[in-house]
Amino acid sequence: MLLRRAALVLRIAATLFFFAGIALIIRPSSVAESFGYPTSSITNELMWALRLMGATFLIPALLAPLVAAFAGERGLRQAASGMAFISLGIGTILLFTPGRWSLGKFAAVVLSYLFALLYFYALRGRGRNR
Repeated sequence: MLLRRAALVLRIAATLFFFAGIALIIRPSSVAESFGYPTSSITNELMWALRLMGATFLIPALLAPLVAAFAGERGLRQAASGMAFISLGIGTILLFTPGRWSLGKFAAVVLSYLFALLYFYALRGRGRNR
């Protein structure tokens, strides 16, 4: 059960990372506006930084399904526990980012914490499945 839960959460998160990465590469200004940045503060430097962040989102989007498909139980446990703490970190950083609260920022914070909870739930059977 641990293997299926961890693999499923990794695949869902990879799908979300893929679509977020593509959105950041193609339309970084729209993503910045959905996070509450005013249009006047969106500079070319910010847009290129967001595009770079989108490119880095494609890395876990590629690697998470590979881990889910080919890693054993130990590899899945390690990947899920690492991603759980990364999701907590992303959610906490997004919680304190400057700017006004908007629907996009709220959704990103909620999704980050939701994925952290899903990873911890997937790891719940860890002690029993050894």
